[in-house]
Amino acid sequence: MRSAGCRGLLYCLRVMRTSLVFFFAALAFGGCAPARQASLEPASARARYFGDTTPPAENVLTFNLGAEPEMFDPSVAVGQPDGRVCRILFEGLTREDPRTLEPLPGQAYRWDITPDGLTYTFHLRPHLTWSDGRPITADDFRWSWLRVLRPETASRYAGLIFPIVNAEAYNKGMIHDERLVGIEATDDSTLTVRLAAPTAYFLYLTQFYTCLPVPRWAIEKHGNRWTRPENIVCNGPFRLAWWRQNDHFEFVRNPRYWDAAHVKLDRIMAYPVEDLNTSTNLYKAGVFDWNPSGYIPSQFIPYLRDYADFRHGNYQGIYFYSINVTRKPLDNPWVRRALNYAVDREAIANDLLKRSRDPWGNFTPSGYPGYTHPPAITFDPAKARECLARAGYPGGKGFPKISILFNTSEDHRRIAEAIQAMWKRELSIDVELSNQEWGSYLQATSALQYDVARRSWIGDYLDPNTFLACYVTGDGNNRTGWSNPRYDALIRSAAVELDAEKRLAILRDAEALLLEEGPVIPIYHYSTNELVKPYVRGIYQTPLDIHPLTYVWIDRQWQHRASEPPVATAIPARARREHGR
Repeated sequence: MRSAGCRGLLYCLRVMRTSLVFFFAALAFGGCAPARQASLEPASARARYFGDTTPPAENVLTFNLGAEPEMFDPSVAVGQPDGRVCRILFEGLTREDPRTLEPLPGQAYRWDITPDGLTYTFHLRPHLTWSDGRPITADDFRWSWLRVLRPETASRYAGLIFPIVNAEAYNKGMIHDERLVGIEATDDSTLTVRLAAPTAYFLYLTQFYTCLPVPRWAIEKHGNRWTRPENIVCNGPFRLAWWRQNDHFEFVRNPRYWDAAHVKLDRIMAYPVEDLNTSTNLYKAGVFDWNPSGYIPSQFIPYLRDYADFRHGNYQGIYFYSINVTRKPLDNPWVRRALNYAVDREAIANDLLKRSRDPWGNFTPSGYPGYTHPPAITFDPAKARECLARAGYPGGKGFPKISILFNTSEDHRRIAEAIQAMWKRELSIDVELSNQEWGSYLQATSALQYDVARRSWIGDYLDPNTFLACYVTGDGNNRTGWSNPRYDALIRSAAVELDAEKRLAILRDAEALLLEEGPVIPIYHYSTNELVKPYVRGIYQTPLDIHPLTYVWIDRQWQHRASEPPVATAIPARARREHGR
């Protein structure tokens, strides 16, 4: 099956779409033991693995990308599939430690920070080149970051770098001279960045995909087609060899990457498989080496917990519904509160999703040191009915039919059906369901062409601001039409507050206001549930579900090794030492 190629995999997609259901039905009702590959395991091993554990003959990693990326131009990329592709092809000034996600030297081998925290000076590695052989310079980063900020780029992540002096003013057309923005290439190998206020998480931003460099000449020559395989130029550990939309991506090792000698994979194959049953079946059959979190049917997770290649962990992500406040009657905050109080989060997370998720009534996840959440929204049918009555719809009378939009997924459909039933039962209102493929869904939510929509947000860095800043007026990730001057002021105040305790208290007030106004309906706290073959080394669980693939490798002797090698063997010690501030 490994050598069957694209046609073979597409055949598998058709054949396997439903077989996983029968497999788990046999486990649930027949009491049979999970399948084992005893001949491939050490005699003393007690571990059981889910399906085939035969390593590929070549140094190739095959995994489920989940959905077709909307775009993988780093300056305008948005979704998780977009980000995964961008991180394979490009590298920023810094890069993530694959275990902790702490910033490590990337294209910059060191950086200096002034004592007041306002100026960062990045020093690029010598002899860096793009995949076409052109030298990489500090001006490439300057131009790329300014491209993110240009209004005509329409980057939904432009706000990520608003901490830079005059970045927001330039993005909003208040100033037009790019020389006033605090990004300067002082020479070919030195980039100086000036911040308007100290930003504790700024180094994390430099490794995020919005801040990855892009090739100016390729963009100017090819326009929107610059990311086609025949046109794309990159600077990361891999380059794009082949891509067909809704088929698959093929990445090959980039020989011009600065640390190419330590990149062990020759190729990466990524398939956009949205159907959860199919994805898990392909993993079981040995087609996928890695089935990332989010692509396992939730009802099957209890059966997978006994397998050694199943991983479960905490995740800095929230599953929620957003409300389009520009449409009546959803423009009324009492209506939004009613919808919030009428959602039974525990029933969804514990019963419907078989405890594979944690019910959650806040908008920021747990795990931020020093941050205390405001009171969470809870399931309160009586209060929900009271709020709806205050909005002018007692007992749901006169309330128009609204719709829930979600991207195609069995779990999204089941959750939407559950909430549809809850709102009917508790509020006596009628709701219809609408599903769209990923690209169409993103366009619809961005254009506010919906009533209520399934959303999720994964933290971009380890700070509550990564969630709360999305709901500042006009932010590209707001997608609700909600605007509140007091909320905007709180987020701005937190951005310039030097006292860490006071800053987190301000963010807490902002979250409380967001929950009170109700443009969002928190539902559950994500956890990671993924399957990774035992021969795949270097993929670790992380709180942001970010998995750098630079130093991942295929271990054909995995049966004879007790455990995953320490991260120091995955990241060469030389590369780790080249870190300075």
